[in-house]
Amino acid sequence: MLRKQGIWRLGLGGSDHDFSAALAHDCDIKVAIEQERITRVKNGLSVWYREPMAPAVDYCLRAEDLTFEDIDAIVASDTIPARTRAAYGGKRMQLFSHHLCHAASAYIMMPPNCTAALLVYDGYGSIVESGDQAGDRSRRETISFHVFGPDGAQTLGTTTGSGYLEQDDFPIGISNSVGMLYEIATCVLGYGPMDSGKTMGLAAYGQPDYAGLLQGFVTLGDDMSDCFRCPTDGDEIVDCMERILTQGKGSFSARADLAASIQAVTENALLHCMSLLAPVEADYVAISGGCGLNTVANAKVTASLAGARKVFIPPHCGDAGLGLGALWLAASSERNGRAPSFTFHSGQIAPAIARPGRHYADQEVARAAQQYYPRLVLDPSVSTPGDLARILAKGDIVGVFNGRSEIGPRALGGRSLLADPRNVQTRERINRSIKGREPFRPLAPLVLASEFDNYFHDPACADAYMLKVARARERCLREAPAAVHVDGTARVQTVGSDGDPFLITILQAFGALTNVPILLNTSFNRRGEPIVETPEDAIDVFLGVDLDGLYMNGKYFRKPLA
Repeated sequence: MLRKQGIWRLGLGGSDHDFSAALAHDCDIKVAIEQERITRVKNGLSVWYREPMAPAVDYCLRAEDLTFEDIDAIVASDTIPARTRAAYGGKRMQLFSHHLCHAASAYIMMPPNCTAALLVYDGYGSIVESGDQAGDRSRRETISFHVFGPDGAQTLGTTTGSGYLEQDDFPIGISNSVGMLYEIATCVLGYGPMDSGKTMGLAAYGQPDYAGLLQGFVTLGDDMSDCFRCPTDGDEIVDCMERILTQGKGSFSARADLAASIQAVTENALLHCMSLLAPVEADYVAISGGCGLNTVANAKVTASLAGARKVFIPPHCGDAGLGLGALWLAASSERNGRAPSFTFHSGQIAPAIARPGRHYADQEVARAAQQYYPRLVLDPSVSTPGDLARILAKGDIVGVFNGRSEIGPRALGGRSLLADPRNVQTRERINRSIKGREPFRPLAPLVLASEFDNYFHDPACADAYMLKVARARERCLREAPAAVHVDGTARVQTVGSDGDPFLITILQAFGALTNVPILLNTSFNRRGEPIVETPEDAIDVFLGVDLDGLYMNGKYFRKPLA
């Protein structure tokens, strides 16, 4: 294959987790993947004896039939591991600040020539000031404010936290971090350090009775360089949260109240930060960084703006999106700081970039299915989205392998479990017997953008990437109860006229059959595993859980009758 003229760049994402890679030819993104999809290890965490990004890099190169020698430059956040820098040091490498990459990863998807005021908040980002000795404190980004537009990017202010410098790569404590505050609560509640979504789901079952107590640890400042102070590197907050649970005897209600309280403190911090961006003239407000995945807080911000400015959050707002932001920053630097215009496979970048995985040919699907025969049976009566809608309307729960895979933690129809939302027991079956997860976890409604207003309030919360919650109307509660969380909200994914034709067709067909143009959507994975990537992954999960069928690129498979 002849090498195309132009510049081939690899954008590397991740920090100590969520490793990823993205490949671009000039300003046209060709493919991107999260490491976890390939290695099947959640959050892309790597074993110590392997270069942590090699599988994702290899995936991208193979997708475009390139070798590493074809790559002209590598771009990334300066928080990528030292081992990765060494492994790819033979190539021209540009490194940018962690928070600036987060901001750029949002702006890369936004309409050409628009202006955006951007807030980035997460656990922590780049070191902005470092001590010299072990035991010294470094200062790292925790919250930052930016404005992006046609003439380039400007950082308006950065709040930092004080962190320990360790002799080894042990986790550091960091102060003044909204993300770390939420993580502390998540761990005190008994979940893993990257399970914040569970805390958010649990919060809907509680009351924020302890929000005032926890808010006492927080000082909100009116300067962007000092907007949030909180001793998240100390023991006092941990002790306080543990006392709350002890006093409540560790009951579900006590845990839910703690979750609701930390959610309220987080929302208060976000609203305060957004108020600091209010004077900035911009067409959009955008949120990025790992905390941008807090869909409930995002909806509160959206409501607070009352339509004055649109709120945008990219699907890859966590560390997996850093490589995409670095690609934008590198292209901008070549244009003397002016904004580049990116495409995805020479077409409009949004919403297509939300599903940037490589294409799997029909022959690959057929070969994978053949390997599992006779445990996998082809059902030729189901081949079109309309046929699949008929199966779903009968109550089947189906794993869907449809075109390219997603980037970010949300299943957006590429690797999804789809089901009928009309029976609330469907949600129970998915959570308890298929995914084996906590029953308080919500599932998402998938709906045509043109139908959103018929079923949900808050039109500004209509979101193609499932990153805001909207209040369900009475009609939705009546007709699609399995898609509504206990607090009356839903993490909606809308499909516009420029969305996936498969999703548009199946929603139209399901609506014609049932008069309910909504499907239940959740990620296609087993408990504790990443979302599936390959046909083999999809088949393996299908055979291992209580699913009724598997739809892969127009082929429908069932399990043989016992």
